[in-house]
Amino acid sequence: MITLATLNEATEQAIFDQVGKHLLTQNKKSERNDKCVYRSPEGLKCAAGCLISDEEYNPAMDSNEEGTSWESLIKRELIETDKHKFIIRDLQRIHDDHYPDRWQSKLQDFAETNNLQWTLN
Repeated sequence: MITLATLNEATEQAIFDQVGKHLLTQNKKSERNDKCVYRSPEGLKCAAGCLISDEEYNPAMDSNEEGTSWESLIKRELIETDKHKFIIRDLQRIHDDHYPDRWQSKLQDFAETNNLQWTLN
C-alpha cells in the first residue's frame, strides 16, 4: 500500500492502480458540507486521500482557508515530497469534478492518455 512514507518509491502505475481501485470500490465522494475533502466525517477518502495513511493524516490538510489541493499541501509543507504531484493532482480532479458514475470512464481515459495499463476490471 502506497502512503506518504512510500510515495517517492512508487511508480505512476502503482499510484494509478491504488487510487483507481479505491475510487471504484468506495464509489462515493469524500465530502464535508458539499466540499471534497481528504477525509470525510464518515471515514471516506478522496483520490489523493487514499495515499495518506491514517497516521499521516492531519486535519489541517482539509483546512479550506489555506487551500486543499495537493499542490497547496506541498507548499504548506504538510506533504514533504512533490514527486508524482501532477498525476495525483489529476486523479484528485477526477474525484472532485465528476460524479462516481463517471469515474470508471474518466479513469480509463486517464490511463490511455498517460500510457498506463488498465488493470481495474
